[in-house]
Amino acid sequence: MFIKKIIALFIFLTFNLYNNSFAFQKNNADSNLNANSIIQKAIELAPLHDKAFVNYQAEVFIQNAAKWTQIPGLWKPILKNEGIEENLLYQSESFAQFSVSADNTYHFINKAIRNNYHTEARPDKYINPNFYKATLGTNAISPLSPKAFQYYDFEYLGTEIINQVKIHQIKVIPKNNNDEKVFSGIISLTDVDFFLQSVELKVKNYNISYQIQVKYIPFNTQWVPEHFQITATGTLMGFEGEYTYKAKVRNYQSIIHKIIPELIRPNEDEFKEIVNIQERNFEVQQFKQVMSALSTNLKNQWSDANIASGLRRYDKIEIAPEADIQNDNVWYELKLNSDFKAFTPDLPISSYNKNSLPLQPDEFSTYRQANQKFGVGSVLFSRSYFWGNTKRGYYPYEIYYKSPVLDFNFNTVEGFVYNTGALFRYRRNRYDWWEIDPTWRYSVTQNRSLGMVKIRWKTQREDFSVSGGSYISQYNVDTPVALDLNSLSTLLLKKNFVKIYEKDFVNLSYNDRFSNTFGIKTSLEWARRYPLENTTNYYWINYAGDSYSPNFPQNKEITNTKFQNNDAFLASFQINYRPTLKKQYRNSIRYVDFSSSPLITFKYRGAIPKVFGTEMDFHTIELGITHNFPLGINSNFNYIAQAGTFLSANKMTFADYKHFNGNNNMISIGDALTTHRLVGFYDNYIWGVSKKLIDPFYFSTNGSYIDIMTMVGLRKFALTQSTRIRNKGIREELFANYLYTANRDIHNVEVGYGIDGILRILRVEAVFAYNNRGLPNKDFTKFQNTQFGIRISLNSRVRGGVTPDW
Repeated sequence: MFIKKIIALFIFLTFNLYNNSFAFQKNNADSNLNANSIIQKAIELAPLHDKAFVNYQAEVFIQNAAKWTQIPGLWKPILKNEGIEENLLYQSESFAQFSVSADNTYHFINKAIRNNYHTEARPDKYINPNFYKATLGTNAISPLSPKAFQYYDFEYLGTEIINQVKIHQIKVIPKNNNDEKVFSGIISLTDVDFFLQSVELKVKNYNISYQIQVKYIPFNTQWVPEHFQITATGTLMGFEGEYTYKAKVRNYQSIIHKIIPELIRPNEDEFKEIVNIQERNFEVQQFKQVMSALSTNLKNQWSDANIASGLRRYDKIEIAPEADIQNDNVWYELKLNSDFKAFTPDLPISSYNKNSLPLQPDEFSTYRQANQKFGVGSVLFSRSYFWGNTKRGYYPYEIYYKSPVLDFNFNTVEGFVYNTGALFRYRRNRYDWWEIDPTWRYSVTQNRSLGMVKIRWKTQREDFSVSGGSYISQYNVDTPVALDLNSLSTLLLKKNFVKIYEKDFVNLSYNDRFSNTFGIKTSLEWARRYPLENTTNYYWINYAGDSYSPNFPQNKEITNTKFQNNDAFLASFQINYRPTLKKQYRNSIRYVDFSSSPLITFKYRGAIPKVFGTEMDFHTIELGITHNFPLGINSNFNYIAQAGTFLSANKMTFADYKHFNGNNNMISIGDALTTHRLVGFYDNYIWGVSKKLIDPFYFSTNGSYIDIMTMVGLRKFALTQSTRIRNKGIREELFANYLYTANRDIHNVEVGYGIDGILRILRVEAVFAYNNRGLPNKDFTKFQNTQFGIRISLNSRVRGGVTPDW
């Protein structure tokens, strides 16, 4: 009897547990169904809500606060000169009246501005993350995107009544373990028209995390944003920082009835473009990348209509005369009853004060040049010295000393050789300067000197130079082999990949970027060219017992690449065209999104005979196109394609052939997209398994050719399925390259897989190649159709290497 009671009790409990479980699943299913139906209606209405939010005016108070929580020790003394230190809170505040018209014209009149880190105050940018758009910010997928159900699950959390309005709360849950460019958190929607009432979401892009809070209030027949807070935290190249943006919008008014005068939008030809950036040293460029990742890019990307959206927005920014001299009472009234942080007027920078720093640079740049004191490092390392009265972030006079220590290398023709010089530059303004650049090249082994001098005038748009002297040149002058790594491969492995000749020359070049859409590059050069041969057998280690290869490389089309002394008058002309650039406008400046358009190039290169007695005579043309665009939130596609032909090749040397960008060094430093992997494949002695070598000029041609290189960058593929691996900055890539030369009907195909970002600086690739004519061994005695290799390269995000100037 006892056993029967136990069995009956078990059946009863099991039945109830099943019923409760079924009820829970049913309720949960109903909840998801309810959430999905609400989101579906919100998605359908999102475009209407987006377009309706115009023809109004309001006031906005903005506060920015940024802090570096960690700066690598090497950088601390350098950045201290710029007024940048750990754990200092850099702040800025702005108050503006603004209006938005139906043609996406934004008019800001700043009534109060201040910051605690520069003597010149500038207004803050108004950021309004627009979740009614399909994508926003760092191309993150909005929960109200038409594709939202592909990326998110939605859970209904409940309903609350706010000001007699029924509000639905929906939990946003990323699908498929996505942790980048997809949001997670809670959004609230009104019951009738499905307007956003609040947003509390977070999203991650690489190593930067964004937390976004937006609160909306009813205005006329809409709900409009009242309060924003965006917090960005992240790490990049050893830097750690956090950045907070807060804004409070108030006093909304409709301007449909022309309460304020209409702002006249300038014509297209009245805007000017920033068509060139100022040349900088690597350190400043790297630091600017870090700074902009947490602040400038946040402001540009997360604005309500970032440039990538294609919206031709115009911002007119005005500053009232009294804006930067408002007293504390004004600021107190502006911040009354708000959660803004207390403002620290004077930033306590060690050894500096606010007034000792130069004026903040203009809107084209976000850094200034720091002068350096003379010391031992001044002799050992290249360095710039500035003098004159500092202006908007620049000095009028500069001498850039090029240290021979940093440009000391070895090759089999010259032996040990170094370059040194002292460039003098005079700036008329930030983007307009004259310079004279002498360079002395001295071969220690041969006790022989070469030299050249270059005089240059450069503006934002134009770049004109005259140069001449006696100097060396590599065969593939457009994408030369890196001399520093070649020195190591020569001395340690007895593999010298640099092939050079000497020339006496005079060169005139002129480049003009008429706009970011259209530009030209031209060059004229008279040159007397001399062949050079190996003069030394010096090495440190002969790993494989090989001899040095001659200075005249092997080639499939020409049996002997050695040439005689000759005179040539060389001409080149290139047109660059970007047909579909997206544009936006701010004051008098036109901004463009370079990734929005492919770049189309047309090139002519040739030698004109009988000019000053010259004899070389050939002409070639080339058409190219390159572009990169996203395939999804975790991948992007990049390609470069070029096709060309020699119209004539009456008289030319091997130096005039078309050369292709291959890998020939201990460690490749070429850009991942623009470099063939097994064209110019070297013995990979780090792995110690390969015994093959392809000469870097094996494919060079003076006939027709097609060169196509493609790459898919993947943030989530195989290894990167792991969140831990993605967080270390690892990126995977798939690539396929094709090279065809018509003279010998050679088809060469490469396919491969790579892991980029190992230890932040390395890329490892596995490559398979097929060649219909066969790939040679190091002695060109045996040929085989297929080849496999393992490549080690520098991460192209760290060093651009031999990337062509497109």
